[in-house]
Amino acid sequence: MLGLFSNTRTLLTDPATYATKASVPPSTLEEAATQINRIYDYVIIGGGTAGSVLASRLTEDSSISVLVLEAGGTNNILEAQAPLTFNKLFKTDKDWNYETTPQQNVAGRELYWPRGKLLGGSSSLNAMMFHHASFSDYDEWEQVFGCKGWGYEDMKPFFRKAEQFTPNIARTPVDPLHRSSDGVWQVGHSYLSEIGGKGFVGGCVEAGIPFSPDVNTPKGTEGVAHIMTFIDKNGRRSSAATAYLPPAVQKRPNLTIAINVLVTRIIFEETNAKPRAIAVELGNERNGQKYYVSAKQQIILAAGSINTPQTLMLSGVGPQSTLEKFNIPVVVDNPNVGSHLKDHFCSSGILCKAKPGTTLDYLTSDIKAIPALARWLITGGGPLTSNIAECSAFFKSTDPTLPVTHALTKPENKPELHGSLGVGPDLEIIGAPIAFIDHGFTPGPPGDNVFSMVPIGLRPRSSGTITIRSTDPWDKAIIDPKYWTDKGDNDRKVLLAGVRVCIKIAQSEAMKPYLETVPVSNDPESFYWPWCADATQITDDQIWTWMTRTSFTLYHPVSSARMGPDPTSAVVDTDLQVHGVEGLVICDASIFPEQISGHPTAAIIAIAEKAAEMLKVKRKIDQSK
Repeated sequence: MLGLFSNTRTLLTDPATYATKASVPPSTLEEAATQINRIYDYVIIGGGTAGSVLASRLTEDSSISVLVLEAGGTNNILEAQAPLTFNKLFKTDKDWNYETTPQQNVAGRELYWPRGKLLGGSSSLNAMMFHHASFSDYDEWEQVFGCKGWGYEDMKPFFRKAEQFTPNIARTPVDPLHRSSDGVWQVGHSYLSEIGGKGFVGGCVEAGIPFSPDVNTPKGTEGVAHIMTFIDKNGRRSSAATAYLPPAVQKRPNLTIAINVLVTRIIFEETNAKPRAIAVELGNERNGQKYYVSAKQQIILAAGSINTPQTLMLSGVGPQSTLEKFNIPVVVDNPNVGSHLKDHFCSSGILCKAKPGTTLDYLTSDIKAIPALARWLITGGGPLTSNIAECSAFFKSTDPTLPVTHALTKPENKPELHGSLGVGPDLEIIGAPIAFIDHGFTPGPPGDNVFSMVPIGLRPRSSGTITIRSTDPWDKAIIDPKYWTDKGDNDRKVLLAGVRVCIKIAQSEAMKPYLETVPVSNDPESFYWPWCADATQITDDQIWTWMTRTSFTLYHPVSSARMGPDPTSAVVDTDLQVHGVEGLVICDASIFPEQISGHPTAAIIAIAEKAAEMLKVKRKIDQSK
C-alpha cells in the first residue's frame, strides 16, 4: 500500500541534479541555453491537482520534455490514501497551513486555510467530493465574462475525459449517458452511513429539497444526493497524483518530477515586443543557493490560488504599487493579480446528538479505530472509506417552495439570489456522520455521537485579495478574503437561510429514529445550539452572533488570477496565457472568472485536461511555422 510511488527515479530533492547554479540569472533565452544543463519544453510550477494532470497529458507525446517543480513531498503516506484520515494531514508538513488576516466582520478572527503541499496538491488532502457544479457556472464564464470556449458544452468533454466512473457500491442508479469509464480518475459512490443516507436525505426531502440521483448532470444540479467521491474501487483516495502520476507515468524518460523545491520567481527576457518568460529561479532552503532552469515552449504556473499570484508578484507581474513598495522591477502592471479572490464560507455545523452506533465519532479514537483500519488494509472497505461529507443538498436560498427558509426571518434579512445566470444554486448543506468542529481538531462531548450539518454559501459576493508580505518567497502571502463585506450583506443572509433549513432538517421525522432527545436550551453557548433550541424563538440576530464566532472556510479559494479577454479586468486570456507577456500560462483554480456553485476539484482537473490539449495544439502550430 505504501509503495505507490516506489519508483523514485524522477523524485529529486537536490536542485543541482536538474538545474545549474549561476551567479547571474539568465536574461535571454540564448544566455539560458549556455548556463543551464537541461532545457525542457515545459516547466510546470506546482505538482498539485492541475500540475499532475498537465505533466501526465503533455508527456504522452514522447517528443515533449516536462519538468515538474513541487514545493512539497510525495503523497506516499497512509493519511493521503485512507479516505477518512484526510484531516490528519492538516497543520503538518503536507499542508501550507495558511491563516487569513483578522476578519473584521467575523469577530476579528484569523481563520485557518489548509492547502495541500504534496504531489496532488489539495486533491491529496481534501474531502474527495466529485462535483461538476452547475452547468450554468461555466455558461456564465462564457456569457458574462467573455470567456469564449469555456461554456459547459466546451467543458463537458474534459470532465468525461478525466472520469473513470466505477459503480462499485449499490446506490440509486445513475444515467450512464452522463458518466464515463474511459478516464484515469476513479470516481463513484463510497461508504454511506444510514443516518446520512436515510435520515439526512429524508429530512431534506421533507424540507422540500428533492432527491437527485446524480447532481453531476444539467438536470440534476439541484437536490439532495449521495455525493460521488474520488475514492477508487480499492477504497483508496484517487487524487490527481495517484490517477495521473502512477509509476508507469513516472517512468517516462521525458518526465522529471522534483519535490521539496520552491520556485522563487520567473525570469523574463525583455528584448521582444512583449516580455517572454524563459526561466525559473528556485531553491530548497531559505537564503540558500539559487538554481535556474528554462523552458523552450512555456512555463506553466499551476501553484494554486494563493501561490500563483504570489509568484507572479515576486516575478514583477502584478499591481505596480505593490511591486514598487518592495522594489520589484515591474514587468507588467496588472492590478488584477491577487484581486477578485472568492471563497466558500460556511457557518459552524448544526450539531445534533445522535444515538449510539449511528455515527463515526468512535474513529477519532486511535484504539477504537484499529478494527476499521485493519478491515480497510485487508479489504479496502468499511467506514474508513467514508469521505465524511457523505451527502449534500444544493438549492436556492430564495426557493419559494422552502418556506422554512424565511418563516422566521425578518423581511429585510431575506437574501437575493446570485446563482449563476439565475439558474444555479447558491446554498449547499453537507451532512456528515461525525462531529466536524474546528476542522476536525476539536472532538464532541465525551461519549457522544454527533451528526453535523454545514450550510455553505456557494456564490459569495464578498471579494478578497492575495498579496505579498515581502520579497522573500518563503514568507507566506497575505490572505484577506474579506468575508461578509459585500454590499447589502447578502452573503450573511444566505447563510442565515441555510441555518434555518438545517434546523428544519434536524427536526424532521426522517431524522427522529437516529437522534437523541436533549433538553431544550435557548443558550447560544450550548454545544447543541441551535438544534436544541425552540425553533420558533430563534432570532436572526442570535444566529448571526453565533455564526460570527463559529464560521469557517470550506477551503475553495478561486479567481485570484482570473481569466478574461480584457487585460484591464483579468490576468490570463482565454488561452490561459498571461496578459502582457509571452511564454507563461496559468492553470489552476486562480483562473476561475467567478466562484462556482460547488466543489472545485473536478473543475480544476477538467481545466487542466483542456489546457493540455490546447498546449499540444499550440505546439504543433508553432512547429509548422
